[in-house]
Amino acid sequence: MIELRTHNEVPTGAARSEWELLLDEDPHATIFQGPRYLALWREVLGQRSPIRVHTIHRDGRLIGVVADANDLEGSPTGPQELRRFLGGTEVTDYLGPVSRAEDRTDVADAYLANLATDVDWDEFVAGGLAEASGWADAFRRGVETHGLALIEDDVEDVCPRVDVTGGHDAYLSRLPGRLRQELKRKTRKLGRDAGDLQLVEVPAAEIEGAIDGFLDQVAASHPEKSGFFERPEIHDWFKALAHEFAKDGIFRLHELHVGGLPAAATVSLVHRGWWGLYNSAFDPSLGSLAPGMVIVNLLVEQAAGEGCRVFDLLRGDEPYKYRFGAEDQRLERLTIGRGSR
Repeated sequence: MIELRTHNEVPTGAARSEWELLLDEDPHATIFQGPRYLALWREVLGQRSPIRVHTIHRDGRLIGVVADANDLEGSPTGPQELRRFLGGTEVTDYLGPVSRAEDRTDVADAYLANLATDVDWDEFVAGGLAEASGWADAFRRGVETHGLALIEDDVEDVCPRVDVTGGHDAYLSRLPGRLRQELKRKTRKLGRDAGDLQLVEVPAAEIEGAIDGFLDQVAASHPEKSGFFERPEIHDWFKALAHEFAKDGIFRLHELHVGGLPAAATVSLVHRGWWGLYNSAFDPSLGSLAPGMVIVNLLVEQAAGEGCRVFDLLRGDEPYKYRFGAEDQRLERLTIGRGSR
């Protein structure tokens, strides 16, 4: 027997522990879909959104979690109540439910059956679904069954990813020769023209205090995004992430020192063999020497050395990402409405 239970906040205690265990059993889930991350997003950035966390159980055993939130959006016909997965696309790269692979269909069906009987939504925008996860397929199959309508079926974005299985030498052997030589050349040139290179991992206890400086550098190196990274709530968000996740090695801040001075920096999220490059910055005065490329190259080597399977450059198809041999993982978005529409 399958049962859906709805919570008005992110669960705590035993229910949260069960969710964490399920996260570890989902082959495509990331830190973004776990209760620690989503509770933090709710506390710092999502306080205005009415949320629900739906837990799906089979014979009393947790088999899936679907967390969502509602917001209002204007349209030509007036304001619409849109339901989305919890997390917000401004800071969250992957969205969607969590389950074991074999339970996808049952979890999607239970959620859609509940959605069909709910009244406080106009459209359900199911975005941020990694194509390889199979979630979009599970929702497509269930839409008509539950009297709903698939209004839009589209690719929302891509997350370029690098395969680092087998270690750094194996990664290099898979990399096209021209890309391999380009990375070596840029690294040598930076060291020759600007000074000795050193990749430094900031100690966990010092990361929170370094966040403002990191975000200031991000704003300076990416002027088109400076308004976003200068927002006080984004500074609060990064500090909260560091406070929650630095102590167990998930949130990491690295600096590339060139001639003893910081030339580039990155924030990464590392979880269960997955390394996500969350944000990066570089000294604009050294832009012609590509310190941003060099620090990512060194991080790929470190991720491979730690036994990670994937180095994920996360949302966006910026050209530099493909110089590491990255291949796109598509993020799918389904817009679902009521069948009568």
